[in-house]
Amino acid sequence: MLSQLLFVRLKAAENALKQGRLDEAYRLALAPDVREHRRGAAVLAALTDRFLKRARKHFQDDRFTEALVDLDRAETGGVMKEKIVELREQVRTVEAEQNRKAQSRQERLQSARRRIEHGSLVAGRRMLDEVSQGDRAGEQLRHQADEKLADVDEAVKFIKNLIVQGQLSQAAEGIRRAKAADAYSADLARIEANLCASVLRNVKSAIIEGRIGRAADELACLGSLGDNLPEKQEAADMLGLAKQAGKNMRAHRYMEARRDAMSLQRLLPKAGWLKQVVGRLRNLDDVLTELTAGPLGESLADDKVDLPVAAGRPAAKLFSPDDTVALPHRVGTKSGMPDRVLLLINGGGSYLIIRGDNASIGRAATTHPADMAIYSDLNERHANVSRVDEDYFLFSAKEIEIGGRKAKHQLLRDSDRIVLGRKAKMTFRLPSRKSPTAVFDLSDTTKMPNDVRRIVMFSRQATIGQGPTAHIQCRHASLPLILFERGGALWIRPKSDGHVDNEARPLIMGETMEIAGASLVVQPWTIRTPGRTA
Repeated sequence: MLSQLLFVRLKAAENALKQGRLDEAYRLALAPDVREHRRGAAVLAALTDRFLKRARKHFQDDRFTEALVDLDRAETGGVMKEKIVELREQVRTVEAEQNRKAQSRQERLQSARRRIEHGSLVAGRRMLDEVSQGDRAGEQLRHQADEKLADVDEAVKFIKNLIVQGQLSQAAEGIRRAKAADAYSADLARIEANLCASVLRNVKSAIIEGRIGRAADELACLGSLGDNLPEKQEAADMLGLAKQAGKNMRAHRYMEARRDAMSLQRLLPKAGWLKQVVGRLRNLDDVLTELTAGPLGESLADDKVDLPVAAGRPAAKLFSPDDTVALPHRVGTKSGMPDRVLLLINGGGSYLIIRGDNASIGRAATTHPADMAIYSDLNERHANVSRVDEDYFLFSAKEIEIGGRKAKHQLLRDSDRIVLGRKAKMTFRLPSRKSPTAVFDLSDTTKMPNDVRRIVMFSRQATIGQGPTAHIQCRHASLPLILFERGGALWIRPKSDGHVDNEARPLIMGETMEIAGASLVVQPWTIRTPGRTA
C-alpha cells in the first residue's frame, strides 16, 4: 500500500515538472520518502536547471528576493553548484548596490524636504536636481518647491507695491511670512534691507521731531526684521534713552533725566527739542537745589518731609553693551594690532585670527607665505577668500573641489568642504547667524604652523566658549566671552548673565589674560622657515 502511494506521489511530481509547475513539483519532490527515491532525486536534479533559469529571469527584472529563493531551491538538487554560487553572489552584490542607491536617494529626498520645509527653497531644489528624473517622490517635491518659489515671487511683487504705497507695517509682515517659506531668498533680503533702512530713517526723523510714540510704533513694525543691523540697535538705544529720561522725570529724578537727555542729544544734535529739555531740566535742577538749601528746605527737613532729590544720585547707565558695541567711556589700549595674530587659549588650542576681508591660501614653505599657510604642495598663492558684506567667496586660478564640485570661484556656504590638495583640506563654517565671522576647520591631515587647527576670519565680533555656535572653543570658560574690535585693537568681555560684571578688557599683545575661567594670550603671527622668520 505504501509503495503504491509513493508511486502516485512520484508520478505527480514528474507530471508537475513536465507541465512547468515548478513550485508544486518542488514541494512534492521535497518529501523525505520521495526525495530518497531515485526518481524523486531525478526530479530535484531536473528542477535545478529550471530554477536556475527562473532565478536569472528574476535577477534581470530586479526581483532579488525571488531570485535568491529559487537559487536556494535549485541547490536542493545537488548539481550545478558552481553556477548557483556564482549567480547568488551576483544577485547579492547587485541587490546591495541597489539598496545603497535607494538609501542614498531617500536620504537626499529627506534632506531636500527638510530644507524646503525650513525655508531654504533654493538649496532644497538644488538637492532635488541630484535625484534622478522621473522619480515620483522627487517630482512631487520638485513641484512643491516650485510652487513655493512661485508664491515667494508673487509675495515679492506684492511687498514692493506695499512699500511704494508707504504701507511699511504691512510690508514688514509680508516679508516675515515670505521668509518663513524661503528664508534665504536674495530678493527678500534686498527688500528687507531697503525696508529696514526706510523705517529706521523714519524712526530717527520722528525722534528728532520729538514724536517718541510715533518712533516707537515705527520701530515696532519691523518686529524681528533687521535684528542684526547696528542701526536698529542704535535706534532702540535712542528710544530707550528717551523713555528712561521720561521715567526719571516723572519720578522727580531730574538730574538723571538731564543726563539721559544729554546722552540722547549727543546722538541727535539736530533735535532742537532736546536742547530745550536739557536747558529746562538744568534750570529746574538749579531751582530745586536753591530751594532745598534755603529756609523752606530747612523747615521741610525739620518736619521730616522728603523733597525730591535733584543731585547726588549716581548717573543712570546709558548703555548695556551688546555683542558688537564697545562703550566709549572705557579706557583705551595700545594700538598697532597686526592683521594676523595667534590666539592661544587654555582648553581650546591655537587659532589664527585674520582681521580683514581678504585672505590668501598657499604653502607655508616659502619666503612669502600666504595668510593661511599650509604645509602642503600648494602654490605660493593657491587661492583667495574674500568677504563681501556677509558673504564669503573663494577664488582660485585652478579648479578646486568646493562642496563636492569642481570650481574656480564659488560662494561659500556653511559646511562646504574645500579640497585644495591631498594634504590641504578644510571645512568652511558660519557658527552663528548673529555674526559674519567665519571659521575654517582643518582636516586631520592638514597642518599649519603653530599647530593651528582653526582659522578665524574676524568681522566685528566672535564668541569664545563651548558648543557649535562658538567661533573659538574653550571648555574652561564659565560663560561665553565676546571678542570684539575697538580702535584697531581686540577687546574681550564676558557675555552678561545678569550676575557678573561684563566690563570689557583690552587684549595686550603677549600678555596672558584670565577671564571667566579662561586663560588666553594673543601673540604676533610668525612662521619660521629655514633661514627666515615671516
